[in-house]
Amino acid sequence: MIWHKNANGNPEKPAELDTNSSKIYNYIRKDFEHIPAEGSVSEHWEWMEAKIRKEDWELFEEVMDHGTALDDVYAALTELAELIEEGE
Repeated sequence: MIWHKNANGNPEKPAELDTNSSKIYNYIRKDFEHIPAEGSVSEHWEWMEAKIRKEDWELFEEVMDHGTALDDVYAALTELAELIEEGE
């Protein structure tokens, strides 16, 4: 993933995750900096931004869901092992 510096002329902070403005990409944003108006420069935001193809993002979400499920299974197995150990 490649991060690029970005800015807008809008005084409102953009969303950290933008899944609506493009049909092809999702945009992830970080390191926001509010720039106040000064001289000829109007108030705006600057940030770092990366874009990810929507199908890659869906795959990432699926993998993360499986990771959470595996964590839950591991926790349940650990709890079961502790109960068995206490019963011995």
